[in-house]
Amino acid sequence: MDARDRETLSRLARHDGWPAVSIYLPVHRTGPETQQDPIRLKNLLAKAGDTLVSNGMRSPNAEEFLGEAWKLQRDPAFWREGFDGLALFIGEGTFEVIRTSRQLPERLRVDTRFLLRPLMPALSPDLKFYVLALSKKRVRLLEGTAEAVREVDPTGIPQGLADALKYDDYENQVQFHSRTPAAAAGIGRRSAVFHGHGGIGDTEKTDLFHYFRLVDAGLKELVSPDVPLVLAGVDYLFPIYREANTYARLLPEGIAGNPDEQPAREIHAEALSLLEPYLQADVQRAMDAYTEGRGGDTSSADLRLIVPAAVEGRIDTLIVSDEDTAWGSYDSSADSMTLRSEPHNGDIDLLDHAAAATLLHGGTVHVLPAEKVREATGAAAAAVFRY
Repeated sequence: MDARDRETLSRLARHDGWPAVSIYLPVHRTGPETQQDPIRLKNLLAKAGDTLVSNGMRSPNAEEFLGEAWKLQRDPAFWREGFDGLALFIGEGTFEVIRTSRQLPERLRVDTRFLLRPLMPALSPDLKFYVLALSKKRVRLLEGTAEAVREVDPTGIPQGLADALKYDDYENQVQFHSRTPAAAAGIGRRSAVFHGHGGIGDTEKTDLFHYFRLVDAGLKELVSPDVPLVLAGVDYLFPIYREANTYARLLPEGIAGNPDEQPAREIHAEALSLLEPYLQADVQRAMDAYTEGRGGDTSSADLRLIVPAAVEGRIDTLIVSDEDTAWGSYDSSADSMTLRSEPHNGDIDLLDHAAAATLLHGGTVHVLPAEKVREATGAAAAAVFRY
């Protein structure tokens, strides 16, 4: 099953009991590497089996425990479905397959809890955006998250320039948009002033402008006003649409090219690339909040404060390294913690535990490169507290 939401991560975070096998693998869509991906998963599954046996599980039981994963590894159709990252979570009563459109690091862990940090940046469950893919013949509206995209029914939006021009009087365009009168949306027949739109005549520019005003009016009834919007289309249409646009969160960059037959997954990948600076702005705000509260009671980079706060639901935002580990144990009933450089029997990764607990309590987790976290905080994790 493909899982792309906070609920799935929360369910995995609640798992507690050996064995919990977490496998991450970067996958290739094209090229000779595609032949190596099943082999690399085979090697990871073999290592997982060896670890299970070395920890007391009988070899036939280990083979059975990993059986569903072995079936996927041997299934050619599975590898043809097109994805860039694969995560498998295997435990008693749990078998979760997550395919992502972003690369994942290659990781294997056999523990009492699932390793979730590598997955969190790929899913980013709180991210939402729209893509308006338009041409003179067609309009597509897509709703996306960091991991998935779906087509939205564009009811109320004319499907192409010819559709918009079927009506001579632009004052009466309510037939395209039953809930927002065209006149109220500013779609009257009037002269439009264009600047620097080379390659087409003024009459066509004017027709396109009116067409795009109708699209803009219909769009506002279908999308949330606080969600980013990415424009996709042939580049000469961009400046005309931007003059017609009234949507406040239209990104200044767009996806150039004819989007009519472009697969949604390709549009999704290009949109995510354009959105990356905006996602980084959220990270910077979290860093700033940590810096402002440092030295007081509102933020900390001390893991002995972070873990209890995460378990108690007191963390608003957690910034955590993608690679560091902090082995140890935490007893919430006694409020006692042990930290070790190497895992002892029964130890857990407290960094991953803090990230999972923050997620379970509705907090935000930013998983960043280790060097970036240490440069900004001097530690492997930093938290901004709710109280």
